[in-house]
Amino acid sequence: MKKWITPIILIGCLSVNAQGDTTQYRFGDKKILIVKSVDDVDSGWDDFDICDTLADDEDNVEGIGYLQVGVNGYMTPSNSLTLPIDMSLMELDYAKSRSASFNIQYYINKMKRSTVYISPGLGLDYKSYFFKNNVNIGTGNDTVLFALDTARTYKKYKLRATYFQVPLIVGLRLGGKSKKRVDVNDGEVNVQVRRSEKSFNIQAGVIGGYNIGSLIKTKYDQDGAKYKDKIKDDFNLNPFKLTATARIGYGNFGFFANYGLTSLFQNGKSPDLIPFTVGVQFGGF
Repeated sequence: MKKWITPIILIGCLSVNAQGDTTQYRFGDKKILIVKSVDDVDSGWDDFDICDTLADDEDNVEGIGYLQVGVNGYMTPSNSLTLPIDMSLMELDYAKSRSASFNIQYYINKMKRSTVYISPGLGLDYKSYFFKNNVNIGTGNDTVLFALDTARTYKKYKLRATYFQVPLIVGLRLGGKSKKRVDVNDGEVNVQVRRSEKSFNIQAGVIGGYNIGSLIKTKYDQDGAKYKDKIKDDFNLNPFKLTATARIGYGNFGFFANYGLTSLFQNGKSPDLIPFTVGVQFGGF
């Protein structure tokens, strides 16, 4: 029955700018008005909330921005955070290795109402790897060299990489039903979707990314002077990345975890390291 009630309501509301009379139907405690002329609609139309249950305009796409901030790091292919002795110089200071990601997810109105939904997106991802040891990174055509720097003592030695990324998310929404509203203005009917912010969401998906810039930022003292340097290079970072992501949230706040499906550095040019990020998310659910 519900399957057929919605089209009837939709027809009623979309006929507001047509001709003739107003017909009223009642289903239980619900009133349904089929209006054939805008002139027949008085100012009391706004008192009726029946159009709050309308179906979405399926062609309407809405972009929703969100922010992710978290801790950035990498692990061995065996998923160990403890690096072997020959890689000890690459150990990170996790308190200062951070990630920030700014994204826009796109929702089709029909998907916004669904319990299960698919959402593509676009965004920028900033990764910082802050090294714990007094390390110096050098690159050649086919290798990345991590060496202990004995000439200076760094206060900061950080590798930063920036990625353009395309997330593809599949989500499960529980609770927080969407509501619709119809506004009639000069004979035009505008259907608006109001999605509840108090739904529980579980999301999973993949993120494709392309490295659009990388650099090393250093800070150190030498001979009584303070120095800050920036070194731009690709550092043989993998130009493409593929990441698995999982998220859980309530309302506009949640948590996320990202796990790299590709190595941080290009194959054969550095030890195989798998990047990961964990943190909090604001919006996007």
